[in-house]
Amino acid sequence: MPTSVEVVSIAEVHCRYGALPGSTDKVNRPLPGTAVLVPVEKADGWAKAVPGVDFAGYLVTARRVVDLPDDAVVRER
Repeated sequence: MPTSVEVVSIAEVHCRYGALPGSTDKVNRPLPGTAVLVPVEKADGWAKAVPGVDFAGYLVTARRVVDLPDDAVVRER
């Protein structure tokens, strides 16, 4: 069932990748404690480089909207 939400904030997530301490596999994973959040106006896929870390994705905070205001922008996928 579709749900309407209002985007409250967007942040780029950047972090370092590497083998986790004590790990024997050769898979790089996000390293704990290395996350950097960069607030942005929109998630457009063009994150600016942050020294020492790699872009990992977006953290979007949203809240459910029960009644949409008359001037609300509704986007469907």
